[in-house]
Amino acid sequence: MFFFDGSGVDQNAYYLRQSLVIGIPVGITVSLMWWNTESSGIIMIIQAGLVILFTICLPLLIVNFSNIDVGTTLLGPSLRVPVVSLGDILKKMLLAAVLGGNVLASLFFLYRSLFHKEM
Repeated sequence: MFFFDGSGVDQNAYYLRQSLVIGIPVGITVSLMWWNTESSGIIMIIQAGLVILFTICLPLLIVNFSNIDVGTTLLGPSLRVPVVSLGDILKKMLLAAVLGGNVLASLFFLYRSLFHKEM
């Protein structure tokens, strides 16, 4: 839970850390699932690197440009403090990483299968 603790860090640093924690495992998994054994190894390594980079950057962009559920809580007798929904952040980041990585990897696969006749 260390990676999901947002207290004491800048908001952008927190989002970047979450994008790394979510994007790297998703990118590796998606790259392995779309691995094409008929393509050359260097092409597949470049594709895997691009997919991992994409699955790190896309959740960061989605969270920065979308609305995050924010509620308020009462601190003391009359001070209202905003509270960010961590579940909403994680849901959006995970969905963006999985869908974005699969779309990019499938586009690479379609390109290699249609133009280079690799299945």
